[in-house]
Parts: sequence; C-alpha cells; structure tokens
Amino acid sequence: MDGSFLSNAAVVEASRKFVCIRLATYEDAAEAKFMESVFLPRSGLLENTTFGILSPDGKQRLAAAGRGPMHAYRGAIDMAKDMNEISQQFVGARLSSLIDDQLPLMENVDVALNVAACDNLPVVVTFSKDKQQLDKLNDDLREVAWSDSLAGQFVYATASASEQLKAIQGLEIEAGILIVEPGQYGLSGEPLAQLEPTASSEQVQTALERVVKTFSRQPANTNAHIALGIQLGIEWNSEIPETDQQSLRAKERARCRR
Repeated sequence: MDGSFLSNAAVVEASRKFVCIRLATYEDAAEAKFMESVFLPRSGLLENTTFGILSPDGKQRLAAAGRGPMHAYRGAIDMAKDMNEISQQFVGARLSSLIDDQLPLMENVDVALNVAACDNLPVVVTFSKDKQQLDKLNDDLREVAWSDSLAGQFVYATASASEQLKAIQGLEIEAGILIVEPGQYGLSGEPLAQLEPTASSEQVQTALERVVKTFSRQPANTNAHIALGIQLGIEWNSEIPETDQQSLRAKERARCRR
C-alpha cells in the first residue's frame, strides 16, 4: 500500500472520521471473501493489497476501488479532500471521536508479528492465562491505544497460553503487556518493554509513546528483502493460498536468480 498516500498528514487527519480496517489478505478466508467483494483485477484472483472507501454497511463503494489509493486519486491531497467531503454525508462520522469499544486485534501473535514486519510497526501483546485478568488488560489498554498520540502506531494481539508466545524471545514476566519489535521477516519478535499487569494507564501510555519516538520505520528494499528471504529458506505459509500473480512472479524470479 502506497505510504505516500496513507502516511500523509492530511490523509491521517481525514481518516479519523472513518473506521479504518487493515485486513490480513490471505490469513482469513472470510476476510479474503470480503476483499474480493471490494475489488478484483481482470485475472479474477485476489491480490495482496486492496483499497476501497465504503459506506457504513460495507456495500456501497464511495471511491474507485483498486490495488491501492493511486487507482482513485492523483495524490494524497486529493484523497484527503474527498475523504472529508465523504464524511460530511454521514452524521456519525461528524460526531465520532477516536475511540472504539475494543482493541484492533490481529488473529494471533504470529500473524501480528508478520503484519507488523510488513508495515514497519511495533507490536503490542496482552497476555495472561487468567481470562478475567486478560479481559481487564485489554479493556484498560483500549483507551490508551485509541488516544490521539498512539492510534495507528502499533499492531495488536492477545494471548492466553504460553505456546502462543513462542515466537517472542526473552520473556521476563508471566502476564502483562509486551511491546515487541518484529523480526526482519515477521517470524520472531524481541521485547522492547515488558509491563506487569499492575502497570497504570499512565505507565503504559508513557512506554508506548517512548517506543513510537524511537522505533525505526525504515522500509526494506522489497526485491532485496524477498531475495534474501529465499536465500535463507524463509517461507511464510498463509492460511489460504496466495493468488497475487505479481507477487508470485516476483518470488519466482528471485528464486531463479539464486
């Protein structure tokens, strides 16, 4: 997805009037089916990225759908202008605040690490074997996560068993909140901060804001990244088969150059 659009300050500001959904493409069959309803290329096969602006019921396209926003807009300023105009059609968007009744959780920790590595974002993981404690952690974190300074800055996941955290090295606490740097290929993670369940909302927010300021967001050179992954024998097995022909051809070319 083109960062020159989605990282633009005007687009970010306009997005606060929308429910922004970051789907995981090939990691959930139901999500994939929904993405197909938004946009399919001439091949009729789901591509790795899909962009659309939809009505609140998710059925009406309010902007041209495509692989990315560049298919609908000449630039980020045009996109922000259109988003602001679209939001005026819906009373809820004009009245809404940046808050949700739940965390924007990925399917599991492994998927969160993979998505975060792709998006150059850190991961926040809540974990506890005690359901009541885990629910409280998630509820307390929710308001912090949707604060103006932190919204959109992390990928979130939750875990209720130690085996769900096997990809994260160096755990020092038995329950709480982890702030994690994903590995280069999203198959592992290293804690940047480990907060006990007793940590206050202020302590959690301070820790998250510190990571936002210091986290390296340098994107990888895509071709070199793929080539090195193939050389190292790294392969991510998605929940459903990948059908993006452009991506598959790029991987095949990289394998042929080995």
